Amino acid sequence: MAKAANISGATVSRVLSGRTDISISEEARAKVLEAAKSLGYQPNRMARALVTGRTGLVGVWMSLHYSRYRSQVLDRMRALLGQTELAMAVTDIDEEYSWDHSFDRALRMPVEGIIAFDAEKSVEAFAKNSDRLAPRMPFVSMGAYWAHEKSYVGIDLRSGAEAAMDHLLGTGRRHVAFMAPANSGLLLRGARAESYQERMRDSGLPTRVLAAEGVRMDSVMQTLSDAIATDPKLDAILCMNDDLAIYTVFALQKMGIRPGLDIAVVGFDGIDEAEQCPCPITTVSQPASQMCSLAIEFLNAQMEDPSAEPQQIVLQPTLVIRSSSMA
Repeated sequence: MAKAANISGATVSRVLSGRTDISISEEARAKVLEAAKSLGYQPNRMARALVTGRTGLVGVWMSLHYSRYRSQVLDRMRALLGQTELAMAVTDIDEEYSWDHSFDRALRMPVEGIIAFDAEKSVEAFAKNSDRLAPRMPFVSMGAYWAHEKSYVGIDLRSGAEAAMDHLLGTGRRHVAFMAPANSGLLLRGARAESYQERMRDSGLPTRVLAAEGVRMDSVMQTLSDAIATDPKLDAILCMNDDLAIYTVFALQKMGIRPGLDIAVVGFDGIDEAEQCPCPITTVSQPASQMCSLAIEFLNAQMEDPSAEPQQIVLQPTLVIRSSSMA
């Protein structure tokens, strides 16, 4: 390649290894890159990583338990990183952390930085111990859970849930239930459940929690059948996420109950499928694209200067009112 470019071997090596700390003329750099292209040269990324310490990998820590919203966020992150030279390595961090309360497995991956999405169990633990576990590792948390010690892009789920409850109560609904998966740990705690409880108590109304055994049509159908049998006056359901809301709308229709008229349904997340249902679903839409863009921006800033001050922001979700909850 040095012969093809009529450039010294040392200069070729420096250009192809991405060295910027040594002065190389733009003319020489262009000749090397053109020769590399004409010869079909592909750099050995592992070798380059050993020389430069740069792997081009970003660790994305998140739960891999399926939900349409998580899938949407992961796809957006992939698309945004695809516009750069970075690639992502995904780890189900909460699952791994729950095994032995360590980050040994997750930190084996040679990443240049970490973005943690909705990592409830592990994000604070890692942030507090990062100086010992991975000194100077750029780290950004995003979503519903964030580490106050580091950079973060949070989403204020509480304000979104309050807006949803104000909407339901404002349309005259009084027998409102909160639905969440039985195994989520979020039936009675977390911003959504707590906002629901507070708004109901403030209105002098009883609370009702619906625990779905799984995010599936059969389990939601059974949960609704049991709920209506014990409380025929049930007139609204705030669902923990849009997946549950979608199944709820279809289940009600199968039961001969009109969603939006007989029983109002509100979801949480803002996925496309919520709007595309036969009865479009009211939802608390999370700003996923903005969240991902800012998280990558904050991470890049830390990768360029690990000593930089943390950047922190909390984004507001938006209540999108549709047919499933109109009075």
